[in-house]
Amino acid sequence: MSVLYIAHRGCPRVELENTLESFEKAGNGKYYGIETDITLISDGNMIVYHDDNIERLTGKNYPTRDLTIEEVNNLNLISKNNKVYKIPSFIEYIEICRQYNKVPVIDVKWGYTTQKIDELMDILKKQEMYDKSIIICYTMKIVLYIREKYPDFKVQFLAGMLFNEENVNICLNNNIDLDVSYNYVTKELVDRFHEKGLKVNCWTVDSEEVRQQMIECGVDYITSNVFEE
Repeated sequence: MSVLYIAHRGCPRVELENTLESFEKAGNGKYYGIETDITLISDGNMIVYHDDNIERLTGKNYPTRDLTIEEVNNLNLISKNNKVYKIPSFIEYIEICRQYNKVPVIDVKWGYTTQKIDELMDILKKQEMYDKSIIICYTMKIVLYIREKYPDFKVQFLAGMLFNEENVNICLNNNIDLDVSYNYVTKELVDRFHEKGLKVNCWTVDSEEVRQQMIECGVDYITSNVFEE
């Protein structure tokens, strides 16, 4: 099976990361899926934003999770080309993935409860994207909850700093795919997951040299910032 490519936060080298424009650009590419980050804010809404603080993309020093949806809608994101961008909602992101027939790869950030996961799943079902989506998350408790309550759903444990043998074994023993920084990928690791019928996604691969290394290791997915025409 050929490796499948996932657009990291859309196409951030062409349009500002995690914006509707970035997702639409990825939608016109050859990607299998489009990855994004879903953050909970103070009023319980789910927005598309990566950082814990909005300063990097707005110039305002303020915690992302303390925002209200009204404040989010009034924010302008700063881009190098002076183009104005807005922070999308989770539903807007899902609608673009559905429109362009791309798999949503949803990075569930810190702070999600099991109740909010249930709400997220309800949204995916109403949007008819439940069977087409993947959730990635670095909180093992949430990953295990998804695997137990939604046994047919595609979920990946997000392993960067949390990559260790204990978490690898939890994944292998609980039918959980792995989403791991390419620095930790070896053919032996990939083979261990494949022996269990599980898949490995690696991030963030932006050089041809690393891409070839990952293909040789046998990974199933490559997440990248490089635009696939």
